[in-house]
Amino acid sequence: MKRMKKWITFILILLLVYIAFPFIAKPDIDAKAAILMDAESGKILYSINENTPLAPASMSKIMTEYIVLEHIYKGALKWDDTIVINATTFDSEGVKIDVEIGDRLSVKDLFYAMVVSSANNAAVALAEHIAGSEEQFTQLMNEKAKQLQLSPHTYFVNATGLANENNEESRMTALDVAILSQQLLENFPDLVAITKLDSYTLEHDGTVLTATNKMLDPDQQGLYVKSVDGLKTGFTNLAGYSFAGTAEEGDKRLITVVMGTGSDAERFEETKKLLSFGFNKFYTPFI
Repeated sequence: MKRMKKWITFILILLLVYIAFPFIAKPDIDAKAAILMDAESGKILYSINENTPLAPASMSKIMTEYIVLEHIYKGALKWDDTIVINATTFDSEGVKIDVEIGDRLSVKDLFYAMVVSSANNAAVALAEHIAGSEEQFTQLMNEKAKQLQLSPHTYFVNATGLANENNEESRMTALDVAILSQQLLENFPDLVAITKLDSYTLEHDGTVLTATNKMLDPDQQGLYVKSVDGLKTGFTNLAGYSFAGTAEEGDKRLITVVMGTGSDAERFEETKKLLSFGFNKFYTPFI
């Protein structure tokens, strides 16, 4: 009888453990590198090739955002400061907002354009305004990478994530993207009020910018996730399609990074797998 009671107790304990922490298989992520991080503790919950340096494309703008916000929080820069569009900014390649040389835009407009729609000319304008030139701003980016103790693999060549004049692109590991994202959210928590926007209307001329993060758009069936509120997309031919994401459910926030997927939709689909795995595997409440 005692042995029977012990077995029943043991089975009940196993059942309770299974209910609290159900078996959930690790996701099969189709990307060159990926990582899932607990935002509060920095604990890595899942990773593949997380220490492999790859081209981050516009995910490198996360560092640009960090430095701009640092200047704003320190009072060296204000949201309503105006920046004049010059020839260098006007000639920026890739995604950009429609501006002319001599136009004056607020720091707010430029920052939101960079974050929401990944506008390269907005990033260049902010970089030049802060450091005098994009080259000098890039030095600030690499210095900040060292201060934040990112790995030696991470190296920035400009403020945008595009290839530079020597056809070189920035390099980051998935782990470094996650660490930088964690630091960004920890030091500037108000940023999610911007990164969660699925569109932004420029105060400059009323142009409506659409977010590159399709996980924010309820009309994007299969990609939209209600708990997602950031963070940054990236694409070049070398980098493929990448995405640094973040989502919050209850009091738990996760950070994800996928690098080198094959299509625009795939980077969000793979992110969705990571988030589902993370919230279901590690944060299921005890019943």
